[in-house]
This record gives sequence, structure tokens and C-alpha cells, in this order.
Amino acid sequence: MTRSPLPLALALSLAAACAPAPDRAASDTPATTGPATRGEPAPPLALRDRHGALVELASLRGKVVVVDFWASWCAPCREALPRLEGLSQALAERGVVVIGVNVDSDRADAERMLAELPVSFPVVFDEGRGVADRWAPPKMPSTFVIDQAGAVVYVQAGYAPGDEAALEARIRELLP
Repeated sequence: MTRSPLPLALALSLAAACAPAPDRAASDTPATTGPATRGEPAPPLALRDRHGALVELASLRGKVVVVDFWASWCAPCREALPRLEGLSQALAERGVVVIGVNVDSDRADAERMLAELPVSFPVVFDEGRGVADRWAPPKMPSTFVIDQAGAVVYVQAGYAPGDEAALEARIRELLP
């Protein structure tokens, strides 16, 4: 017995119609929709931080930006977050901006982790995973280095002790 492709086509059409449209927060946001690929413009990132302020990658052009995707259920993320905070503190005066992107489905889980491991850099919440879906981080955590022109220049997938040295070296290569 053969089945008609019509029900499948209808279901796909309805799914596409219900999908949220990508948000374009700024006119200079690259048209890239992902994944974040080395040598390509970084996908858009515009989310609210813990205090309600909008954090937009496009507004940080001219700076080196480190975007780190993490989750509270990720054991390596717990190790990496304090080291990322140290890196942020060490390089902030050089104009390096770190943004943490939390992908927990429940923001309370992330807030508990941040209470245990406080950071000074902005942390945004991607509870619907719209940004993570566009960026396609290969592992948790995944850290992306974005150059002053808005291009992805380095991707660190996962974390092992000592990885922060390689990350810092890549960042320093971009600084004047």
C-alpha cells in the first residue's frame, strides 16, 4: 500500500508556518543563520541578560568578543566558568568582552549555578535555544572567539583543564 505524500507536505507546511521568525536586532547584524563557522560572520545574538539589559553581538563590533555556550547540567561547564571569569577579568581592560549564553530550559537552574560560581561578565538566557540552534555549538561548553569585524576566528568545543591557555593565546593574537 502506498501512502500519499500530501499529509507529510501539509504537516511540514504547518510546522514551517509555526516556527518563530529569526530576530534581527540590528541592521548591521550579519545575514548568517548559522552554524557559527570559523572564517564566517558570527550568527546573530540578541538576548536579555540577568538584569534585563539587551546584549547584542552586533553592537560590539570593533571588539574581540568571546561567546561561551554553557548549561548547569554540564560538568565541564562548571570547571570552565570560573576560568572564563578569570580570562574576562584579565582581558577586559584590553577591550575583550565575554558573553555567557546559558541554554538551560529552566532559568532557575542557571541562576543556582551562577550563585555558586558568580561571574562579572554578562550572562544571557537562551531558554528556547533559538540562538544555540543558529550557532550550533558542537559540545557543552563551546566557546567562540569573534574578531573585531564580527567573524568567528576560533571555536573551542568542550573543555579540559588547560584549555584556557589556548583560548587566551587565540584572543591575544587579535589584540593590538
